[in-house]
Formats: sequence, structure tokens, C-alpha cells
Amino acid sequence: MITTKEFKAFLEDNTRQILALKNANLLKINAIDEETNENIANISYICYVDFAIGATPLSNYEKTKLIGLYDKANQQFYYHRIYSIYEFNQAFDKVAKEVGAINFKNLNRMVKKAIDRRLNSIYEETFVKRAIECRKDPEEEFKKAFMDKVITSFFETGTTVYGSDNDYLTKLDAYDYVKLVNDKEYVSELVDNYLSSKGSFVSDKTNLDINIEKHIYNQAKLKFERNIELNDEDEMILSLLKNISKVKNARTVKVVYEQGHNVVDLDLDVDQLRNCNYRNLVFRNYAFSSYAIKTRKEENYFRQMFRSEDNPFSDILVKGIKKVTYGRKTLYEVK
Repeated sequence: MITTKEFKAFLEDNTRQILALKNANLLKINAIDEETNENIANISYICYVDFAIGATPLSNYEKTKLIGLYDKANQQFYYHRIYSIYEFNQAFDKVAKEVGAINFKNLNRMVKKAIDRRLNSIYEETFVKRAIECRKDPEEEFKKAFMDKVITSFFETGTTVYGSDNDYLTKLDAYDYVKLVNDKEYVSELVDNYLSSKGSFVSDKTNLDINIEKHIYNQAKLKFERNIELNDEDEMILSLLKNISKVKNARTVKVVYEQGHNVVDLDLDVDQLRNCNYRNLVFRNYAFSSYAIKTRKEENYFRQMFRSEDNPFSDILVKGIKKVTYGRKTLYEVK
């Protein structure tokens, strides 16, 4: 469909603006400075056009797609993969790689890193540090969020327990990319624009205000997490679910349950256990719902045996779980 040699020649040719492909064209269009209405030297838009014929103006093509920019002075092509043109992508991905294309995502990362640097310098200022020190949040809410995050991390690969991932919605357009390629100092202007712009539809707070507030909250939360104290039942929940999560694709585990003088063997549904968040467990006085019992017959028997004034819903108390097995493997046991 297209070769690297053909594409390179098209990029370098000062006069050629159209590269004919099967059922499509590539267009090379001079980038225009929107303030002066003059050409930006050596920078071109590279566009993909479905069923293009001749040199019809770009605005007349309904299916025009920007696939990149070319910086002729530095012989650098910047690439933006368009997933809706699958057939073209299959051939062009190889070409883009061979010409050493830089993905538009790299330009986005450059802006986001600049935002991150600016914000981190602000976070070091006295007023932010004082706000963190003075922050008063209910520690119980921090604990619930912490426990839920840890429990989720057992069952989901790659979940981060500590820290946070900064993702700034910069909303760059094609002209922003052109200006970034033409002048790396433009990144400071984009940072200013982001921080000063309204960050929410429901309030007039700027992105700067929102990020500072988020940072202060996260630091207060991290301070709590680093000094967190768990009670015995918290530790039992974490140990129980962590060990169950180590068995890949387990649907059911066998449990020895003891309360008072009564002891029963139960088959528990793993999905019911993993989907019961910490807030719900605490609300139930550190217990799983009896709905986790695999069969209706077992559940009815359990309810009859263990319903009491202290446990009116016949929940499965965490401290009542004495042993958990999967096949011949013991996952959890209270000594």
C-alpha cells in the first residue's frame, strides 16, 4: 500500500502535496500560524483522506484525518494513530517505525511532566505544607478507603496501594502540537493555560485549585496510612482474602466455621467474598453475608443454627472462620 521510501520522498518533496494510495490519499498541508495567518516554516500537517480526488481543499473532505506532523528542519515525523482506519494502520505502522516517528503521546507526556514539575514546586510552598499539617479528616474514613484498596489489590494485578497517578486532562489540539514541535518553550504556555482553566463543570475552581486540594488530601491520607493501626479482625480479613486470592480462578472454598459450641463445614462462593467491601464488613460487625454460602440448603441450615440477638441476620463472622481450604491446600487457619 505504501513503502517507507515513498513516504520519505513525499515528506521531503517541497512541491508535492498529495500521495495517492489505494482508495485514499495522503495530503501534506503547510501549518499556518493562527495569529499571523502566515505559514510556519518547515512544519506540515500530514492527513489521511478517504477517496480523495485531486487537490480539493481540506475543508471539503468529510473524512479527513490528521495522522501526523512533519518537521522538515529536523527531519522528524510525529505520528498519531487513527484506529478507525485499520487497514491503513497495518501497513503504515511499519513505515512510521522505520522513519523513526515520535508518537503524539510523547508530546502529551512532555506537557504533563511540565505540569507535574510546576505543581510539585507549588506543593513545596509554605501555605501548602501548613494546610497539610492543619488538615483534619475522620481517620475512620481513611482506614475504610485504605482497607478497600488493599483488598482490591489482592485480586487485581497492578493495583497500587500507596501513592497516586497524576493524569492531567490537557485537551491539546493539532495546532498545539504544531506549536510544540516548532517551539519547545510553548510548553510553559500550555501549563499556564491548564492550571488557570476551569477544572470542573460543577464549580468555578481552576485546575490549580483542584490539584492543590487533591494533593493536600492525599498527603493527609498517606500520613495516616503510614501509621495505620489495624485491629485483630482487620488483620484476619486481610490474611483471609490475601490467601484466597493466591488461588487463581477459584470459584469455591471450603470453610470450617465455629461459633459457640457449634461447628459446621461450609462451601463459600469466592466472588461473594471478594466483592464484599470493607465498609460492608464493618457495618455487619466484621462479617460476611450468609449469601456467600454456595447452596440454599446449607444457607438455611446455617441461619437456623447461628441466628441470635447479637447476629440477627445470621452473618458469617470473620472471627468464626477457623480454617479455609481449596482442594487439599490449606489457605487460612486459626491456630
